[in-house]
Amino acid sequence: MATREPFASLERNDETFLDDLRSLLAQPSISATGEGIDDCVALVRESCLEYGFDEATVVETPGRPAVVAHASPDDETRTGGPTVLLYGHYDVQPATASEWTSPPFEPTVRDGPDGRTRLYARGAGDNKGQWFAHLCAIRALRETSGVPTDVTLIVEGEEESGSEHLEWLVRERRDELNASVAFVADGPIDASGRPHVLLGSRGLLYVDVEARGANRDLHSGNFGGPVPNPATAIAELIASLRDEDGRIALEGFHDDVRPLTDRDCDVLESIPLDEDAAKADLDLSALATDPGEGYIERLLTRPNLNVAGLDAGYDGDGMKTVLPSRARAKIDFRLVADQDPDDVFESLSRHVEARAPAGIDVTLDRVAAMAPQRTPVESPVVEPVMRAVREGWREDPILKPSLGGSVPTYVFADNLEIPCLVVPYANADENNHAPDENIELSCFRAGARTTVSLLEELSKTDLG
Repeated sequence: MATREPFASLERNDETFLDDLRSLLAQPSISATGEGIDDCVALVRESCLEYGFDEATVVETPGRPAVVAHASPDDETRTGGPTVLLYGHYDVQPATASEWTSPPFEPTVRDGPDGRTRLYARGAGDNKGQWFAHLCAIRALRETSGVPTDVTLIVEGEEESGSEHLEWLVRERRDELNASVAFVADGPIDASGRPHVLLGSRGLLYVDVEARGANRDLHSGNFGGPVPNPATAIAELIASLRDEDGRIALEGFHDDVRPLTDRDCDVLESIPLDEDAAKADLDLSALATDPGEGYIERLLTRPNLNVAGLDAGYDGDGMKTVLPSRARAKIDFRLVADQDPDDVFESLSRHVEARAPAGIDVTLDRVAAMAPQRTPVESPVVEPVMRAVREGWREDPILKPSLGGSVPTYVFADNLEIPCLVVPYANADENNHAPDENIELSCFRAGARTTVSLLEELSKTDLG
């Protein structure tokens, strides 16, 4: 169990921590446009040094720069324990000020709709507030019981643009970033308000599909019939991606899906969810699950195909009898452990090529990809992390096999060959990527306590 002195230090310094977090949030850092990036990365480095890291370096990449910081144990006799790699990102999504209650880069503390005190600003929950909690933990440990094990922090600047160069960075600095375990604080806690420990995340393949027919839009009466219709081609192509049972029909798609172990099934059964309440919340009469398969299993352990957007022809009021010259669809696949986005894209390409109708030119553009990752539930890192979260949040966490979404945990698991877990520090309604993004102050404080406990617990754990 973590020592209590660091927790008392966190409480004593709470006002200072919040002031410094507000300064960080007031600095724009929009990776999509580059606004404020250079100033923010300098501030990140300065904050790491001020809060107790021994060194912090701005690392240039082919894209936005990152910061890599290191903290060594205070007591030389405590060396030899595991090195813990912490990850976060300083870049944020764009924000339209007119849509916010208070300006997005003027951090404001006020009560939320539930009466809980929150800090509102772009990046508060996603992700500056979460990784800044790590800094607070390091400072509290330095001032009290000491940093118990080696810590490396990497804060990148391209997560909101797909983490395009994170893998490049990890490969280039593999020796420097070598660690025993990676820990990611990102995303929201469970909708129930309880913290959760996620053993990984689903992967992603995002593609644009475009079908082109005639060289211009045509009158559907004068040309409809002999002239092929790109909108129909897109619709038929999408329909062909699933078989009659609703399973994704790409050749080899399911071949590499990692089977669930008995322990995985036990974890799934222990996750609380009221499916009737979920349907009521979304005003749905049914969920898209197979017999014997629940919402949680479908969401966290099965791959999925989602049509994210469709565009063709006329969609205004009234009638326009048009035969469109082109149609487009945006499709994303969520992939699970051991599936390869490259293999899925190749299979999709073959599928599209084989089914493109005569007279229609179908092109496929790969927009983004991220591999899935899942740490086995039997890993020796799981129990100490669960204990740390329990102490930090003062509540039992929910263990889950995966995050439904996609974060770049695979970069650390695959390139450093280490387990990687995700433990969100932000409230379930953080409004990340939306107006009035926020973090509950109670969640921020629980996150800092969790990092303290995490480092204490892992310093005593043999990770092999």
